Amino acid sequence: MSFETENINDSGARPVSNSDVPLADAAAPHLFLKLLFSLCLLGYLTWAILQPRAAFKGLFASAAWLSVVYALFRMAAILTAKPQDYGLKSLSDDLPIYTVLVPLFHESQMIPQLLDGLETLNYPREKLDIVLITEAVDPLTTATVTSALRPPFRQVIVPRGKPQTKPRALNYALQSSLGEFVTIYDAEDRPHPDQLLAALAAFDARPDWAAVQAPLEYFNHGDNWLTRQFALEYAALFHVWVPFLVRMGLPFPLGGTSNHMRRAPLDAVGGWDAHNVTEDADLSFRLAAQGHSLGYIHPPTQEEAICILKDWRLQRARWMKGFIQTWAVHMSRPLTPGGAAGTKRFFTLQLTLGLTVISVLFYTPVVLGLPLFAAVLWWVQVPLDIGLAYSLTFVFSIAIGCLIGIAGAHRAGLSRLIRAAHMMPLYWLLLFEPAIRAFSELKHKRFHWHKTRHGVSRPAELTPPPLAEPNYVPLRRFAD
Repeated sequence: MSFETENINDSGARPVSNSDVPLADAAAPHLFLKLLFSLCLLGYLTWAILQPRAAFKGLFASAAWLSVVYALFRMAAILTAKPQDYGLKSLSDDLPIYTVLVPLFHESQMIPQLLDGLETLNYPREKLDIVLITEAVDPLTTATVTSALRPPFRQVIVPRGKPQTKPRALNYALQSSLGEFVTIYDAEDRPHPDQLLAALAAFDARPDWAAVQAPLEYFNHGDNWLTRQFALEYAALFHVWVPFLVRMGLPFPLGGTSNHMRRAPLDAVGGWDAHNVTEDADLSFRLAAQGHSLGYIHPPTQEEAICILKDWRLQRARWMKGFIQTWAVHMSRPLTPGGAAGTKRFFTLQLTLGLTVISVLFYTPVVLGLPLFAAVLWWVQVPLDIGLAYSLTFVFSIAIGCLIGIAGAHRAGLSRLIRAAHMMPLYWLLLFEPAIRAFSELKHKRFHWHKTRHGVSRPAELTPPPLAEPNYVPLRRFAD
């Protein structure tokens, strides 16, 4: 295996899919969905003009029912145990080549700790294909990586081109990758050493799984109020919600890192959509459209939580924009594949991406406008008992949202975060502005990628805490 710097004389565009079920990408105009949305909006506005009280009452009732349904699913997730842990693939087996893709952009300061962290992966060095992906437009990071290269690392330099996105870089590097299995890590990631072996064991046990997700946690969750809330949110997502969807056999949006994939299904769907700013979520539903299932493994990856509000807002704007892009792309063929698999994919698309965006848009205006909300209910002549029912559904949904954060913190072994759960409703208020920015950027900056800065956490937090998940048995170490 070569450990030289590589320049591939290709555009790095998304590979042509050999899928029998072609899907559009985020660059497509999606005229049908725009027309459908416009017609629905026009229809509601017409209803509001002709029958304003009935229209507002219908809107409140729909929001109440959606919040209850979403809360009930989250309650079910809290009560559902994690999927089975399939243990580890033995190092004595003839292990396949494993490709680790690490996209880097303006992150030269992260290179030393990144290489040190990835060298702890418990996998034969001769079978590791660790690809450090840098951009020609970022000469500092490119030069830093070039000077630091050593086995089992190699470098791929992505040429100038559009769009300037992480998935474009991944597609470019994938063309020269060697592994039968592929995973992605970011510059600040500190994966559990046994994560690759756990992924292989899961793939052996579940041939129907095309990809598995490892939980993401934050080593700097104690930095400030924002990092504590961010850690609670991730604990709920990766220790409660995603495991529940896996247990139910439903697709879910993969995380941007620490997702492990079989190479063949990844090639079959054409890699990642270079125009989608949440390429991970999009890939999940592309795999589901091919009839593949997604799984979950237990060894976590430690990441650096954003501790600066401005950076957090820009990251969330990108996520919201990507969720909208992904929803639009997959609603172009909503019931692909056919039968029960297509129905499950359509349902989960609404349950995850659709309801996330809708809940963000509704939550902040309702909370900040409670007096106006009460006045509107009085104006549309909603009886007191029904108005009280609307209010209780809202409170119930908030309570379950806090409870899933508490459950996630407990499962992640971060019980000290539980005391911060009562502040989660305040944290959710911050999501409204990024959502509005996302809708605005869909018109003017559809493919603009807000890059998250790394390496800004306090130095005292650079050592990740020991694993302490109550239902996770520490994995046995294997000698090289």
